[in-house]
Order: sequence, then C-alpha cells, then structure tokens
Amino acid sequence: MHSIQHENKAQKQEKTVSSYSNFRPLSSISIKAIIFDMDGLMFDTETLNAAAWKAAGKLHGFEMTDELLRAHIGFNVEATKKLMQNHFGPGFDFDAVRSDRIAHSLKHIEENGMPLKPGLRELLAYLDEKKITTAIATSSGERFVRFYLEHAALGHEFDVIVSGDKVKKSKPEPDIFLTALAELGVGADECLVLEDSYNGITAAHRAGIRAVMVPDLLPPTPEIEKLFFRKADALTDVIPLIESLNSPMGNSPS
Repeated sequence: MHSIQHENKAQKQEKTVSSYSNFRPLSSISIKAIIFDMDGLMFDTETLNAAAWKAAGKLHGFEMTDELLRAHIGFNVEATKKLMQNHFGPGFDFDAVRSDRIAHSLKHIEENGMPLKPGLRELLAYLDEKKITTAIATSSGERFVRFYLEHAALGHEFDVIVSGDKVKKSKPEPDIFLTALAELGVGADECLVLEDSYNGITAAHRAGIRAVMVPDLLPPTPEIEKLFFRKADALTDVIPLIESLNSPMGNSPS
C-alpha cells in the first residue's frame, strides 16, 4: 500500500509495487478519485492521429505502418521521436513530419468536432454526482489537452491535469500517475486509473494503482491482463464497477 501523506514528491515518484496484493482489502477502502488517460480513452483520437501520421509520413516519403503506430501509443513526444528515428534512420525529420501530423489532426477536429468515446459524458456526470475527484494523466502536451477539452465541451471541471510535458519520464514509467496522485491528495488504493494502452496499464501498475483497461486499438494481451485490475468494454461499464467497490456489501477481493 502506498501512503502519500508524508512523502516528498521525489520519494513518491521512486515508489512502485510489484502486485495488487500490497493493497488493503477492497472492503476497507472506497474509491475517492479516478485518473483518466486521454487519447483513446476519453477521445477517439488514436484512430484520427494514426490516419494523420500516415498522411504526414506519405507527404515526406515515409510509410507509417500500423505496427509502428501501435508501438508509440501512450508515449510522450520525446519517446515517440526516439522510436520513429530509430525506425526510419537519420534521414527522418521527426519535427517536420509531426508538425504536419498535428496540423492534419487539429484541422479535422476544428471541422468535425471532438470525437468522444462512448459513455464519457455519462461517466463524468456520475462522478460529479458522487463527488469523486477526477484527473487527466496523459502523455500528450498541455496545449493539446486544452484544445481537446475546449472542443469537447464536456461541462466537467477536472481537479488535476498532468500532461506529458510536466514529467521527465513517459509512460510506461509511473511518474505521471504518481504526480497525479500527489496533486489529488489521495492514496493509491483509493484511486482507479482508466487506460487503453499497454504503456499506460504498465505505468499504472508500476505506480501501484489499480488500473481498469478500456480497450481501444490494442486488445489486452495475456501479459497485460496480469497487470490490470479489471477490463471494461466501455466507459459506462466503469460506473457499476465503482458502485460495487464503494458498496460495503459489494466489495470483492483485490
């Protein structure tokens, strides 16, 4: 079990756990906070961005394969840059390709609106009703978070936003989730992380937070299944899970 009450930030970011057996039994706690990933979890942007990467790559003479694009899901910009430069070699101008990718994606959103994942509004309304605090912890930069939220018009104020440019190490390292926990002021066993990517699930596990996988482009693998707490087919399925966890009679073993 983690406790963040009397630790400084550096100490918090060093702590990891190896399994959920470190937690208190679920019957003794309640879920006080939910940490959301963003791309592919809140917004249907992984598909959009994949198409934009392919268009930008073609413009510059590079083929962006599905395998390569799946590999970068959950990475921040520096990790993505390293991945793509290693794949394409020294002739690949990552910054130029990425600039065209961003222009393609943002133009699509401005013209067509922000694509929401099914059940997002319903889940946020439930969390507001139950006064459960919320955070976004995303590998995307802050300017994209603000742009997406502005165009999504969710009518929900997130208590904490931790973007990829606020931490040194990207997912699958736990830094972003440990930072979100510290800013939320809750313990790891009082929180759930909602994630769609392998890197995000791994990061949550390393942070010692129970992760719920809501698959998008990546189906759960046997290795990833060992790391997450539950799988939900849609965001609306998270509501009965929270109800069960917060019900004295409904808790199940961790």
